[in-house]
Amino acid sequence: MAAHHTTASVSRRGFVAGAGALALAAAASGRAAGTGVALAEGRQATSGAAPADGTFSGTAPSFGWTGPMTCDVTFKDGRIADIAVTAETDSATGEWFGSARDLLIPRIIDAQSLAVDGIAGATVSSAAITQCVAAAIDAAGGRSDDWYAPVAKSGETRRLDGYDVIVVGLGGSGIMAYCAAAYQGAKVFGMEAAGKVGGDSSCTYGPMALNSEYLKALYTDGKDYIDEDDVYDTWIEYVASEDKADVISEAVHDSGTALDFYHDNFGFSFEGKGLLGSFVRPDWDKLWCVYTADDDNTSWNALGPNKTYQFTRALEAANALSPQSAYQTELRATDLIVEDGTVAGVVATAYDGTTYEVRGNSVVLATGGFIGNADMMTTYLGAPTNTLGVTLNDGTGIRMGIAAGGATYGMGTLPMIHIPQVATIIRTDDLTADQKALLTALALTTEQPMVTIDGQPWGTSDALGGGMSDVVLAPGYRYYVLYTADDVQRIKTAGLSEAQAKLTSMFINQGGKLPAAGTPVSDIETVLSVGEQFGDVTSAEGVQALTGALGMDAKTLAATAKAAGIDEDATIYAVACCGYAYATVGGLDVDADMRVLREDGTPIPNLFAVGQDSEGVCNADGKPYTPWGGQAQSWTFVSGQIAGTNAASLRK
Repeated sequence: MAAHHTTASVSRRGFVAGAGALALAAAASGRAAGTGVALAEGRQATSGAAPADGTFSGTAPSFGWTGPMTCDVTFKDGRIADIAVTAETDSATGEWFGSARDLLIPRIIDAQSLAVDGIAGATVSSAAITQCVAAAIDAAGGRSDDWYAPVAKSGETRRLDGYDVIVVGLGGSGIMAYCAAAYQGAKVFGMEAAGKVGGDSSCTYGPMALNSEYLKALYTDGKDYIDEDDVYDTWIEYVASEDKADVISEAVHDSGTALDFYHDNFGFSFEGKGLLGSFVRPDWDKLWCVYTADDDNTSWNALGPNKTYQFTRALEAANALSPQSAYQTELRATDLIVEDGTVAGVVATAYDGTTYEVRGNSVVLATGGFIGNADMMTTYLGAPTNTLGVTLNDGTGIRMGIAAGGATYGMGTLPMIHIPQVATIIRTDDLTADQKALLTALALTTEQPMVTIDGQPWGTSDALGGGMSDVVLAPGYRYYVLYTADDVQRIKTAGLSEAQAKLTSMFINQGGKLPAAGTPVSDIETVLSVGEQFGDVTSAEGVQALTGALGMDAKTLAATAKAAGIDEDATIYAVACCGYAYATVGGLDVDADMRVLREDGTPIPNLFAVGQDSEGVCNADGKPYTPWGGQAQSWTFVSGQIAGTNAASLRK
């Protein structure tokens, strides 16, 4: 029978398009990418109007910043026989798409239901696949609403005994701890809640590495390329405390040796871009490095080189060293097992509902901080923030550590915000790519009046440098750029200024180009109107009306507007500029051995914390995290090696 290619697009109103749902991706199912999956035998199609036989397509907004997703769905005898993703930009945006494609599609086909849970860490891509299939069902004459039969969950409990080290979370730091423990001969069990390994490390360029022997051989003829003592002194001065001097010393002096350890023993490679300089110290011209991408360093996404293959390769090398070791994805820890004051294991739940009780001599917490937990973000940092990192990282490790009696450190360190953008990334075709670039420029300009969410002036001299680069310091990690109707008319007829015409958002540029300075922008009103539909723009007739729309104090905003020369009765457009964060920084208090400490400073037996679950010890409340370049990724190597080695030493 001839295939029918009918496209049915999903309305944006049925899909959460905000960038805060960014997630991990990728794959352990072994099924061929992009080829779909054969029809599972023995399943009954969901009751209701049956779709016609043939192939139909559906399109939906997804994780990709520069375009939607399209799936071709083949129906046979009223059942879903195959699903193939035929167009997507998700994989160009990050490394998290593959797990949704490779894991979710066979489950939908097997269950013949759209009620299958999305893949943890790839929730946006999962939702898009589901919406595409729903649209294809409707296009084939079926009723997608009839395809949500509940999917049964397991009630089984499994007990796994005899491990030396249990690693909770297999992002960068968890993988490093897993490898270091296996290198010592320990029997290691690793669990990862997402559908792939790598965590936030999947969206980084690479680690700080001071005087690595491997990098010296590559780039400096074997010579040291930075003064480590200078870095240490600068670090201590920045945090204004020597309370964690021993830990900070490790973060500095072990950064190169840790990288060498993982290069020499687990195949990590960092030849992608040479040695890069510091963001804040021009004289530190060689400080951090970039992962070698797969495909001979040609495969990159918007957030950096594709490097998941390195993480997977390292785990395989670890299992070769310690054949009794194992790891499992889509297995989410819920509780520590504590017996007689000693940590003895972890309780976790798998995607299919199976409960696991994993027993071992020590536990390493590596769950990636709390960027995805709105309550914790509000409690410790005042408000949630938009994210580039993994919202699956919801503070599980920190909360488990606290429940076991652990103290915290640096929980008020500001989140890892590097990038400003509009409040909602528009993932539909309501605007062209060039129009999206224009909306971004309207949010990023420093040439217009700016106000905080409290109505106060923004971009003042008490910030780090004024304007958009300081959004991490703004209340609620957002501010508003104000335009009057006269400003809009000026841009419409006279165009953007020289500075405005150069504005792009690092990484989140959505593929568009801005008009040259001085070129009339005839469609600016359309851009503002669509921006308002997505919550990026708020318009009002007069200052008083704007205060109500934005929930600001009327007197405060009135004073700010008056000082900026804005007439109180003017039509005003407030364009939101928000900070996008990779991760949080504060976490559990640890000592130089990465042991979790109680409030009295004594260690909890057999409990360690690494990565974003403990990086607060290298930082200070109320400040952005140490801004050298690659420092957080370096901490995954340093803390992971220390914790994995020390945890392995406790094996019986």
